[in-house]
Amino acid sequence: MPSIAASRWVPALASGALLALGGCASFQDFAGIPRAGYQADGSYVVSPDEEKLACRQIEERLEILSRQLQTLPQQAELERQSEPSTVGSALGRMFGNPGDGLKATKDFQRAQAESDALKRLRVEKQCA
Repeated sequence: MPSIAASRWVPALASGALLALGGCASFQDFAGIPRAGYQADGSYVVSPDEEKLACRQIEERLEILSRQLQTLPQQAELERQSEPSTVGSALGRMFGNPGDGLKATKDFQRAQAESDALKRLRVEKQCA
């Protein structure tokens, strides 16, 4: 027969584990649970606040992203020509694909994913 102390610890530990896992973004990524923002697979999920944006606001955000997408390739080239600033970026450049380990390349991919998601939202809202 379990002791009274053990019967109190088991539910407390189980509750603590569930709370810790429930708040952990990496657990959500591992479980494949979509959440607002950038996803592990490179896509972007619009937030509830973004879903409330008016068409004009969506267009303004898309214009900002478009300007970023135009300048980031040049930034990536400058970054590629410079010395890597971290061990991670050096390893990414040595062993990865062209553009791996470059902050501008990652920023480009994120801006493209967000832009794609906002364009889908614009269609869903039937913006002209």
